[in-house]
Amino acid sequence: MTSPLSTAEEAHKAVADRLTRMMEDADLSGARLAALCGWDRSKTHRIMHRKTIPKPADIRAWCTACGRPEEAEALIETTRTAKTLYVQWTQYLKGGLSKAQRSGIYQETRSFRVYSCGVLPGMLQTEAYARGILRTIRRFRGLPDDVEDAVQARLERSDATLRGNQVSVLVEESALYMPMTNPPQHARQLEHFLSVIGHPNLAFGIIPQMSRRPVWPIESFYAFDDREVQVETLTAMVRVTNQAEIDVYLSAFAQMARAAVYGSKAKALIRKALDATEE
Repeated sequence: MTSPLSTAEEAHKAVADRLTRMMEDADLSGARLAALCGWDRSKTHRIMHRKTIPKPADIRAWCTACGRPEEAEALIETTRTAKTLYVQWTQYLKGGLSKAQRSGIYQETRSFRVYSCGVLPGMLQTEAYARGILRTIRRFRGLPDDVEDAVQARLERSDATLRGNQVSVLVEESALYMPMTNPPQHARQLEHFLSVIGHPNLAFGIIPQMSRRPVWPIESFYAFDDREVQVETLTAMVRVTNQAEIDVYLSAFAQMARAAVYGSKAKALIRKALDATEE
């Protein structure tokens, strides 16, 4: 798998490389360009080597100094796009948990592919499980308490997602043993999985712990049609929009799907996990 950060990194690299070539084509040194832009020459070096992401005013000054002001807006737009591809959770959740549950991409998607290595998929969560995981997120990230609104928003989004769309979910067997709520609520979540297996719009697979792995361990991710993948790391939500990278994630999903079990075999693994909640 490629790094989930690479789409954003490539966009920033493309801007830095274009600015560097522009400076070279104008036969300017870093010191001379800095003087024309009115900043310290160390700033030029930082922008060229991606130590600093240039602001719109920096890009306009650079392009003007190189005699190419007409290129500024396109480079500014590339930088803005890159910033939306790697969003720290502190920024993504600044509007609260409830707002984050109302992402427009869910409404625009018809085919969902979800791989979960830990937290059980949001679109299949019971109300109690959703409340438990959202409370954990709120405490861990020090967010305002809008958990109840967020729970209802998540349940509404899940209902809309499963109605009329194609949903394929892969869950690691180990995730069945990672409670985010108390044991009775976790057990009800597992029972809910038993009830949704066989839903006409849902392909629900569990990857057994001892099955041979077609790919090495990777992060949980959501694929929205064939146009975007979202990867959730501890510090950020990463949007992958480069088609070549999307294809890698979809290929990994397809290979893991072949390692999963479905139907009665998946139910047997869920019942085994249910038994463990009673011990």
